[in-house]
Amino acid sequence: MDERAESLLRLVFDVPGNPSAWASFFAALGQAISPDVEVVVLVETTHPLPTTTLFGIDTQHVAAGLLPRRSDGGPHLEALPEGAVFEFPRLGARMADHRVVRQLLGPAGLQAGPGLCVALTRDGPRVTALLLVVPRRKGWKPSAADRALLGELSPYLAQAARLHDRLAGGAVLTSLLDRLVLGVVLLDDRGHVSYANRSAAELLGVTPGIADASPGGARDARTEVLYRGITPDGSDESESALYRHPADGRPLQLLHADLDWSNDSGMAAQRFRRALFIGDPKQRSGDPTEAMGRLYGLTPSEAKLAWLLVGDFPLAEAASQLAITQSTARTVLKRILAKTGTRRQASLVRLLLSGPGQLRDATQPSRRSPSRTKRRRS
Repeated sequence: MDERAESLLRLVFDVPGNPSAWASFFAALGQAISPDVEVVVLVETTHPLPTTTLFGIDTQHVAAGLLPRRSDGGPHLEALPEGAVFEFPRLGARMADHRVVRQLLGPAGLQAGPGLCVALTRDGPRVTALLLVVPRRKGWKPSAADRALLGELSPYLAQAARLHDRLAGGAVLTSLLDRLVLGVVLLDDRGHVSYANRSAAELLGVTPGIADASPGGARDARTEVLYRGITPDGSDESESALYRHPADGRPLQLLHADLDWSNDSGMAAQRFRRALFIGDPKQRSGDPTEAMGRLYGLTPSEAKLAWLLVGDFPLAEAASQLAITQSTARTVLKRILAKTGTRRQASLVRLLLSGPGQLRDATQPSRRSPSRTKRRRS
């Protein structure tokens, strides 16, 4: 593998889930081939690859399905295997009015071939994402070295595109992880942060979601924050441990777990090698009293008292917060115990902590129990 391919492959590793990394890679690929070319990506309108198809030029994407079934001697789109490289000639006169030429290539000052193409992803007979290397000026045509370079990269590109599909298609899954009070961080095989849910991101002071690529294998800002803040001397060898938060010393519960991947998982196994779960006693959900009421048949006043008890308020202090007498609070607590099938206050708290109290409020980025800020000390 030549030096150009090795340099580009380092970029390919970081593109799944990262639109900005895709943009950087395509720009670098174009420069590696020739300053006289542009890398264009045609995607179906529902495909999760980045929808800016001509990087550096503000254009709308054009569906891959609009490409002709045959392009003046070029291959059938149905015949393009995923990851295979084909060289296509300059598109003939009958293609001059094609939508791809009119809306994408022409306005950008690009030529309609000759060039190279790679089918990045397929859905059965349909090519859902197609990479094109097209000239900026007349007279350029791909060399054997250009085709060889793209041929070395194309299997990894196809794999990265499939993984990107899974990550983009997993938006529902990541949104569910964002509802957890528990912090979730995914690490790659270098120990770098590749994903952080909202709770973990707030704890680390970073942006939630798929982490940005780190150039040259260097630690990115998220990873530096993680290892500086909640692990001793950058060590993450222990599968479970208790660490103190550097700001206020509160205990953070950490659990590492290796993710099991099949032998052919390739880039997915590299990008998401380990999971780190962080329990933070300071983290609170929103106000789950409505959900608690639905689950256990609690009235609003019963649910409010139960939630204050979960927040470590003594019964007398909880009664004060609710503006009721301690005797009334004891009566309400007895009703709560009966409805939840528990016998003691400790059992009630343990039950509720395993339920809706583990879910964040969906509408607020982060907040503690509203009553907590009003807590009085005698």
